[in-house]
Amino acid sequence: MKRGRYGALGLAALLAVGLGFARAKATDVPTVHDEPHMEMTLHAAQQPGDRARADAILAGARAVMAKYPTVEAAEQAGFTKFLPGIPLPIEHYTSRQYALEAWGGHFDPAHPTSLIFQRTGATQQLVGVMYTAANSVDRDGLDARVPLSFGTWHRHVDFCRAPPGASHADRFPPTARFGFAGSIVTRDACEAAGGKFIPLVFGWMVHVWPNEKTPEKIWAVDMNGSMEHGHMDGMVGTTFAGLPIALNRLPSTSVAAGDATRGATVFAQNCAACHGTGGRNGPDAPTLAGAGLSAGQVAYMVRHPKEIDHSSEMPVISLDDRDLADVSAYVASQ
Repeated sequence: MKRGRYGALGLAALLAVGLGFARAKATDVPTVHDEPHMEMTLHAAQQPGDRARADAILAGARAVMAKYPTVEAAEQAGFTKFLPGIPLPIEHYTSRQYALEAWGGHFDPAHPTSLIFQRTGATQQLVGVMYTAANSVDRDGLDARVPLSFGTWHRHVDFCRAPPGASHADRFPPTARFGFAGSIVTRDACEAAGGKFIPLVFGWMVHVWPNEKTPEKIWAVDMNGSMEHGHMDGMVGTTFAGLPIALNRLPSTSVAAGDATRGATVFAQNCAACHGTGGRNGPDAPTLAGAGLSAGQVAYMVRHPKEIDHSSEMPVISLDDRDLADVSAYVASQ
């Protein structure tokens, strides 16, 4: 299995359970560890009864999909978004109640830890569910929940938490040293860099994609069925490479001196959905933080997006002069 692109899933938005980082002792579970921060159970030979159990889980997952088809329905049932305020290509909405049930040893196909929605523009479509188990669960315990001849349990490992003040380049691809896409994978290297090493993050998780047509894709780690579990995009969004034109060619317009503190709120309300929190990790638009933009250039982009990029889908946002000045000051300060 080749190493996957840091692409979608599951960082487990997962155990966004609110349980935080789990540090349970590793259990004796045969796994493959081809990716630096991912551990996955080995596929097992099918045993009598496995298909019936897998079919029952799939039926339960499909019933869940029918019961909570929208984000609104999920939220009304107590599922809450992982990383609120940050739009992601793949969104996990997690039930703390069901997560705690799973952590305590109870498995119920009708009680997934998370519902998985795929974001397309302004819409989100329910595409899968995720079940979880504590790190202390052994191989037989995982197999008893979801047969290893069908599902692939996986968990995030060797996480180096960035120290306060770590640079953007050290935390985000392609130069990340820290985090789930980081190059640091050992305790010694993490501590030498000033980070905090966590060998096991969250717990075991398994995805089910009920809308898929083949067992390989229904039970895949990732929705695309590649079994190459990438997770960075699912955590921080697909970061655009940069501005659509060179900074020195980007026009500027006159704008009043603004209040960057107030501009942060304007940005969060009007811009973060596409450009990401603080303009750092836009799922649908260029990264703005660190681009070197002046306030005048920001103001020009807000007022004239099509003149910068004719194919841009950015709308002309109706901001009054004060809001424009403040948000321009804020983005420039980033």
